[in-house]
Amino acid sequence: MTSKATPTYAQAAAPPAKGKKGRQAKGPLSASSVAVASGEAFMKSPPPLPQAVRRFFASRTILEPHPEALKIAAHFPDIAASVLREANCSLPLSFTCTVNDKDSVLLLGTNLNTPASANTPYFAPLTPRLNKAFLIGNSPWDIFEPTPNETQLLIHSVPLAFLPSDDDQLLPSLHKSIRNSKGVSILSARYLNPDTESRDQKSATCVVVTVAPPDAHVILPSINLFSRNRRVEQMFSSS
Repeated sequence: MTSKATPTYAQAAAPPAKGKKGRQAKGPLSASSVAVASGEAFMKSPPPLPQAVRRFFASRTILEPHPEALKIAAHFPDIAASVLREANCSLPLSFTCTVNDKDSVLLLGTNLNTPASANTPYFAPLTPRLNKAFLIGNSPWDIFEPTPNETQLLIHSVPLAFLPSDDDQLLPSLHKSIRNSKGVSILSARYLNPDTESRDQKSATCVVVTVAPPDAHVILPSINLFSRNRRVEQMFSSS
């Protein structure tokens, strides 16, 4: 019985032989191609963070439009960058700023992979610089804080017969059903109508559930709950 000859290095490194019609025969991947593929996988950047995770704000006790809202939005990103630079901050220094009609100043980090929470050590020095740059009388801005990282969803026409009479049991009751239906864990649950007596006069009601922002699109625009399709819409705070 003839033993197979050990291939030379040149034979092992040569490209695989072509099969019929000029196609290359499939062979084992070379060490270099495996290394390149592994390097490409390793170099892939993480998915971008949603804006809700990259945003932080400062609000005032008096909720009214600021006369210099446009000026604040235009200049405060540079002021914020100066504060972080003076503190020897190694984080990205690029921000955009908006001032809403309730006079809250919102900063959004433009770097897609830096959460607002990374800037927490600089919230304290940012606030007095904001108050000093834009005078606002007897109602200064409070210290910056991250925007609430939650999304509220309204689920319509949920039969009361399948819901607990005790409000405290609504979360555990819905948590299991929503997780089984959509694979999402809700953070909280409440009745839209808090009045038990008026609610009990109807056969169905609306419930509000809170989820992490990335999970909202999984539940929207509808969910199969208690063997029926229920309409779902996102809720927005009036303030």
